[in-house]
Amino acid sequence: MVETAGRLALMQEFAETYRKKRFDPAHYELDDGYLQTTLSDDSRMPLRFFVEYNNAWWFEIVTAVDVPAVGYDPGSDSGFIVLDIHYEDDPLRAMQHVHFGASSINRIRTYAAGAFFARSRPLIELDAHGNGFWLETGYHLRDSALAAAAFLDGEKGREFAAREPTAAPVARIRTNLDELLTRL
Repeated sequence: MVETAGRLALMQEFAETYRKKRFDPAHYELDDGYLQTTLSDDSRMPLRFFVEYNNAWWFEIVTAVDVPAVGYDPGSDSGFIVLDIHYEDDPLRAMQHVHFGASSINRIRTYAAGAFFARSRPLIELDAHGNGFWLETGYHLRDSALAAAAFLDGEKGREFAAREPTAAPVARIRTNLDELLTRL
């Protein structure tokens, strides 16, 4: 029998990692779990990739994440989280449906409007470029991190590094990528 209070506490911790913009690997079944998203394709993104990608790239681009609702349904042993993701003044509304393993999250399904990334705003554009080499390359962590570094070294990446509001996120991403690549 699953303890409802424990599952709800895990969902609250999950929400707090969004607010702090840093995922804790302990919350996930990194090797067996996966995420599916309506933002790219229906492939199964390994949770290890999900955690590393967000911590290295995505959290550096978004300016804040509000979590207006979190819940758990003991009947289906699943949870949900509602997200208001801010790219400065541009909010992306999203929701995740969460399933659990024995003591951690093992499946996530993300719902959000992909059309959001067609907006011509610097932080959104930077993230849209990242979606191409992080989320649409087969979820190979080293290959995606190398593609991200190559992008930042290229003409478009240098443009993002030279202007606000993307200069500071690009600098943090470079540091994160260097650290990630030394671990891979």
